Amino acid sequence: MTSGRIEWNRQCWPATSMGAKEFGRTQGRRSAWLGDVAEVWQRWCAGEEPGLAVTTSGTTGTPKHIRHSRSATAYSVAQTADALGLDEGCHAVLALPTTFVAGQAMLVRALVGHWRLTLVEPSATPSWSGSCDFVAMTPHQTLGWLEHGSGSATTLLLGGGPVSPALLRALLASPRVSTVWEGFGMSETLTHVALRHLDNVQALAAPFAPLPGTHITADTHGCARIDAPGREVHGLSTSDLVDVSDGGSFLWLGRRDDVINSGGVLVHPMEVERAFHKLCPDWVQDFVVYGRPDDTLGFEVVLRVQGVEPAGDLDRVFQTWRTQLKALVGTAKTPRSVELGDVPRSVRGKVLRRALS
Repeated sequence: MTSGRIEWNRQCWPATSMGAKEFGRTQGRRSAWLGDVAEVWQRWCAGEEPGLAVTTSGTTGTPKHIRHSRSATAYSVAQTADALGLDEGCHAVLALPTTFVAGQAMLVRALVGHWRLTLVEPSATPSWSGSCDFVAMTPHQTLGWLEHGSGSATTLLLGGGPVSPALLRALLASPRVSTVWEGFGMSETLTHVALRHLDNVQALAAPFAPLPGTHITADTHGCARIDAPGREVHGLSTSDLVDVSDGGSFLWLGRRDDVINSGGVLVHPMEVERAFHKLCPDWVQDFVVYGRPDDTLGFEVVLRVQGVEPAGDLDRVFQTWRTQLKALVGTAKTPRSVELGDVPRSVRGKVLRRALS
């Protein structure tokens, strides 16, 4: 069986231990991101433990140092290849930093799967020449790629932040990508443990399907508890609220910390946002549901929309949305007000609700 190859800057190295050493010697000191690639590549080819070692971003808490064994890493990367039909010889693009778990996993997939992997410098506007079979990016990167980057992909895997309706509409309309998937996972689970196919905007309200061997249940607080033995993940407690069906698929309701207590009614912002997906017109580029302090209720539910204001009576449009949302989520969970404004997001595309509350 022939090895894969790693490409960068019109140069090519075999995806082997010798290739890793040569890449590290000639390219590793050119920039920090190339040095990170060389370190992960050399460690894997040397058979060292751990297979993956990352530090979490700290977006939702104190950053943590996480180590995954080689066997767990190999299991994870094989699951992705099987789930998305990525065979030997697959041409993939690595646009993610290898300081994060998703970037390291992409590199290891190429090494063990005998892929052709093209490296591009991690940025908000990734670009490559021609077409590839597979690329994984954050929603923030994907938007920059569509608007300012180059290259095309048969399969795109999104992760690391929520997908907005505007982004998905742009992807579905673009000739530069054929198939779009969204993953649910985290550094602790060694990338995604569940997937959903985004073939229309309504799919943003659809459940995720766990990968084979993964079991997700809800604890007494309604938060996901993850068991993925092949990845050596056992009873992992999270702060992600989920609604699990009898068949094992689940809806992600958002973070527990994001729940809005409005007059004693606990409102999950994602539940209201999923309902609004069904009503959302094309002029709305992004939206978010958040809680705003209120003297009577404690917090009132607010829907903020971002987009180019259409001609006509906007207040009447907002009132129509509220009426339609009442039929979908009930009066107590319907936003008391709708406003036009920017939706703040982190550099990785995650909504910064606390910046609004």
